[in-house]
Amino acid sequence: MSNDSSRRPLGRRRRRLYRTIIIVVVVVVVVTLLSVYAFRTSSPGTYATGEEHQEITRGLSREVPNGAPEFRFVDVSVAAGLDGFRMFDGERSSQLPEDMGSGAAWGDYDNDGDEDLFLVSGGGPLSAPVDKLAPSVLYRNLGDGTFVPVEGFPEVRMVGMAASWADYNGDGRLDLVVSGYNALRLFRNDGDQFVDDPAIPSRDGYWAGTSWADFDRDGDLDLYVCGYVQYIPDTKGRDRSTAQYGRQIPYTLNPASYKAEQNLLFVNNGAGSFTESAEALGVSNPDGRSLGALWHDLNDDGWPDLYVANDISDNALYINHEGRLEDESHAAWVADYRGAMGLAVGDWNRDGDDDLFVTHWVAQENALYDSRLADGADQLLRFVDQADLKGLGQIALRSVGWGAEFVDLDADGWLDLVVANGSTFEREDRRTRLVPELPFLMWNDRGTYFHDMASFIESLSIPKVSRGLAVSDYDNDGDLDLLFVDVGEGVRLLRNDTPQNNWVQLQLTTDGARVVADVGDVVQRRAVSGVSYLSHSTRRLHIGLGDADQIDTMSVYWPSGHVDAFSDLNANTIWELREGDPKPRRLSGPKRTELTREQTTEFWRVQRAAMRAMKVDADPVAAGRLFEQALQLDPSHEDSIYYLGNCLAEQGDDDGALARFAELMRINPKSHRAFKRWGTLQAIVAKSSEEIERAEEALDRAVAINPEATGARMVLAEIHIVRGDTDAARQGLRWIRTTNPTAGDALFLLSYLAWKEGDNGGARELLQDASGVGEEWRPEGAAAEGDVKKTMHQETTLLGDAYTNWDRTDDPDVVFVALDRRIRGYLAKSQ
Repeated sequence: MSNDSSRRPLGRRRRRLYRTIIIVVVVVVVVTLLSVYAFRTSSPGTYATGEEHQEITRGLSREVPNGAPEFRFVDVSVAAGLDGFRMFDGERSSQLPEDMGSGAAWGDYDNDGDEDLFLVSGGGPLSAPVDKLAPSVLYRNLGDGTFVPVEGFPEVRMVGMAASWADYNGDGRLDLVVSGYNALRLFRNDGDQFVDDPAIPSRDGYWAGTSWADFDRDGDLDLYVCGYVQYIPDTKGRDRSTAQYGRQIPYTLNPASYKAEQNLLFVNNGAGSFTESAEALGVSNPDGRSLGALWHDLNDDGWPDLYVANDISDNALYINHEGRLEDESHAAWVADYRGAMGLAVGDWNRDGDDDLFVTHWVAQENALYDSRLADGADQLLRFVDQADLKGLGQIALRSVGWGAEFVDLDADGWLDLVVANGSTFEREDRRTRLVPELPFLMWNDRGTYFHDMASFIESLSIPKVSRGLAVSDYDNDGDLDLLFVDVGEGVRLLRNDTPQNNWVQLQLTTDGARVVADVGDVVQRRAVSGVSYLSHSTRRLHIGLGDADQIDTMSVYWPSGHVDAFSDLNANTIWELREGDPKPRRLSGPKRTELTREQTTEFWRVQRAAMRAMKVDADPVAAGRLFEQALQLDPSHEDSIYYLGNCLAEQGDDDGALARFAELMRINPKSHRAFKRWGTLQAIVAKSSEEIERAEEALDRAVAINPEATGARMVLAEIHIVRGDTDAARQGLRWIRTTNPTAGDALFLLSYLAWKEGDNGGARELLQDASGVGEEWRPEGAAAEGDVKKTMHQETTLLGDAYTNWDRTDDPDVVFVALDRRIRGYLAKSQ
């Protein structure tokens, strides 16, 4: 009976309740499943390097505004003689020291006014014997845009990392320190030779960046050396790996696999010796895997502070309290635990204090630490990372950054930023090679934002595995040029042909000196430092003036504490400043020989007679003698040099003419006519492909100086034709024709190219167009600064006489047979 009662039917109310509960449960389950599905399908997947995530980054990027400068950089590595340098010999074995270097260092070791170059080689695989490692090389700058290895420099074969110049013994000559894996060498410059100096004995350890400064202000330079990790060689490191960002990273390429190496501070004793005192002075940074460090007076108290970039460990900032260094990293908000490599310092926003830029590993963004020193009355040194807000953060997520430099590339008065990039990931198709990346060339838009312009520059649009970066005005033309060190390859020297504003360069005789310059209502700051990743840039200070024609007033703060004041420093000049000397010395610039009134009168009497002999009498011999007399009175007069070169060329003295045009190129590196005339004549007399390449380089420079002039472009098109590069020739000729529809010589050569391709009809039409230009038109003669109304001479080019001697026949088979035979002869010479 009890069983029957347990089966009693549910009441209507209870059944309705159960149904409601079941429906609610089903609805909840369905909604939950739909929500999970929607989340999984709409949310971004796991981040992998190289992927775009617009929902994260689109608010951080901006379009390049109208009016951005047209940056131009030409790769002159071959023409400069640097193509023989090898950064690495052999194949990588996936060991950390093989991938982290190397750098380069600019410095005028022979005091001839041109900055020389030391290139650090990464050597080769760790297992290679020393004599099989690629050597590091010191190159002397010849002053004409080329370099030669210095004979007799001590052999340097190591797995190299860094180099930096400094006059550590105060004899007026730059000495050199070079670091590497289990290597640290100091080379003393004795004037006639470099010698290995045991004052800093080599020691085992993994030594990276080096930086000089007189931190204790005792009058001599001290040296800080970064220790990276306590590396243990292991040729089987590829057998053990960890997954990072979707890639397998060998154990031996992960710096976290090894303990940190302590840093070194060699205190200069002033008697040709050093005492290593890093631990005693509290700056050994034993937990930091240090790659680079810079000395810089960040708080404007006259004492150089020390900032250290550490890989996968906290960065360190040591503030200098009158020679006592204290760790204030956290108080200054720069103790950043990321993978730091490269460093740069400069007042990028012109707010009156110096800021820091730090490059990092992939997916970590680079850092732009904006100093707040000038913002507050309390004078506390603090920094805030502004990288994302200023265009320098998210753009670097996919890159591994190394060398970096603040540099005013167009002399507009705002510091731009260049960054060398290159992955540490191995290529999946070839594990002995690393993944290449594009560099950054960040244009500073008046302190509001940095725009990457590298993709617009042909010489920077090829991915490389770069490490070192160093800048210098190696050709003394007033703008700063770029040098990249590429893993497994060599170096790239990129000459800056960007149109420039006015500028001033300052050669200060002491490392660590800093200047504050007033240019109109703008204040600019610079300091002698030059430290980049494993590299050392120019020790000259470059200040872009925009359209100002001088520095109005300037204070120089020397490391000793002494301050000198200068005023009215003219633009476009290199000035040398010495401590305690109130008179600046002009090293180069737009200067004329100071003549007495009588000498000036005599100069112009001779100059006018020379012009009359050339123009009216058509006597190049007499004119040449008169120009030489004029130059005895004023050796740097550009017109006299230029027209003397033309007279020598008309007499058949090609070597003499080339020498005069080269002299004008050195006196005025912005002289369009000098580069055009030298390049044209060099192309005519060239006896090898190398000489034709040098001619092409000079003509490219002429085009960069004056892009609107067609004469240099015409000669370049002729060179392309004789070298068999018809596509480049046709492109150049069409540009000339578009710019100048009456360019008969361009139409004439376009007709030749059509005839060579078998298009006789098109060739005939182009000949008829060229004929219709009119007898009054001729190719440009002396087109450049200093010309008069009547052409002084008629320039000869490679192929120009074929047009000028053409009788206007429109049959291509008749017109071009002789020209084609001549071009084939040139082509054979250019191979």
